[in-house]
Amino acid sequence: MRRFFVHSSAVHASQAVLTGPEYHHLRHVVRLQVGDPLALRDERGTEYHGTLSHFSAQTATIAIRSVAAVSPPSFALTLALGLLKGAKLDLVIEKVTELGVHTIVPFFSANTVVSLPQDRQAQRLTRWRRIAQSAAKQSGSHLPHITPPHSFAQLLDTASDSETRLLFSEHEQTLSLRAFADTHRTLSSLWIVIGSEGGFTPQEVDQARAAGFTPVSLGPSILRAETASIAAVSLCQYVWRQSS
Repeated sequence: MRRFFVHSSAVHASQAVLTGPEYHHLRHVVRLQVGDPLALRDERGTEYHGTLSHFSAQTATIAIRSVAAVSPPSFALTLALGLLKGAKLDLVIEKVTELGVHTIVPFFSANTVVSLPQDRQAQRLTRWRRIAQSAAKQSGSHLPHITPPHSFAQLLDTASDSETRLLFSEHEQTLSLRAFADTHRTLSSLWIVIGSEGGFTPQEVDQARAAGFTPVSLGPSILRAETASIAAVSLCQYVWRQSS
């Protein structure tokens, strides 16, 4: 069954109205016809099943047959990721959305290569959210919240003291993710922080540790930032979502 995103404000009683890119996708890409079944999901996680009942020039009306609130994940994973070059960040956002990450926080740090001026950030954020929406629609996963880019200092201040926070560093020689998981069998939420192509400076690692983040290693291999991000999310979801 095809799935589309709708804002909750566009749902009224027993019908919903699709406009904009989702309308275009429904009518001109997948070419659904009146009477075809489909599913809708809103920003709160509520899922609606219904049938396409009417087209106009700019809208599609869906007759809602059933409504189901999607249970929030028992394990909420936040990925804070240093900004990456070109399509690398797009790829990470797509894949970690499929893997069920709850929140994505892009950030600048000392070794970030990417330049993203303030006047381009809103456009880039719109693109990231569109990529996540497409991935969530395809996979049926939770639609993650993607924040505007943070500075590294803002990032350290953003995570709650009540949440477990890990910083992945290729320089960490003592504590591996596996060893950390052995002593933290159950978590309801987790922040993981992964740097950009240049990684973290020793000063940033010290700042993160002072702010309550625990540096950990993914293993002996030096991974590309995009590989490390997808691998870390996969491993954390496997370890803690299974145990929640």
